[in-house]
Parts: sequence; C-alpha cells; structure tokens
Amino acid sequence: MAVVLGPGVLGALWLGLGEQHVFTQLALFFGKTALLTFGGVYAMLPYMFDISVRHFHWLNTAQMLDGLALSESTPGLLIMVLTYIGFVAGWQAGLIGASIVTWFTFLPSFILVFLGAP
Repeated sequence: MAVVLGPGVLGALWLGLGEQHVFTQLALFFGKTALLTFGGVYAMLPYMFDISVRHFHWLNTAQMLDGLALSESTPGLLIMVLTYIGFVAGWQAGLIGASIVTWFTFLPSFILVFLGAP
C-alpha cells in the first residue's frame, strides 16, 4: 500500500502544482534524502542546512539555526528539524509543507520494513 501511496501523492503534486512548486520540491527532495537518514542525524544536518538554505532558499540561516536549536531540545532530533524545514518552506500553508516532508521522510522506511517483514 505504501509503495502506491508515495508515487500517488508525488504524482498528484507534480500534476496539480507543477515541478517547480515548493510542495513538489519538498516531496522530491525529502523522498530522496529519507534513504540517507540511516547514516545518522549528525551526518544529515549539514547536508540539510546546505540544501535548505543555500540551494532552495526555503529558509535563511537564522531560521535554520532556530530549527536546529528546537530539534536539540526535543526528542526525535531529525524528524523535528525536517518537519520544521517543511513548515517554514511552505509558510503560506505550513501544515501542508510539514505534512509532505514528514510523509516522504518516513515512507521509504515503512516500505523497507513491510517488504522485509515476515
């Protein structure tokens, strides 16, 4: 089911909003990077900073540092900062951006778990 839901949601975003829309970019980027999160959160944070601030300009440096400070003070370090990036990137509709990032961050791990489960 999750194998269908990922491409389905991505296809709907792509067709409905276009490739350059922030929600489509969030889905594509975080879908790809979800496979890198297995390397550990502290390996992932500099990469997320570079892409979110310098490449896509979803956040400025101060906003990213706020997100890193938030994530360090709560459990679930990586998911907190990723959801924060999605929220700020989709500021006009922050919950949609946060939901897209969370969905595409967790979907690959769910697929791997369900495919490997007996």
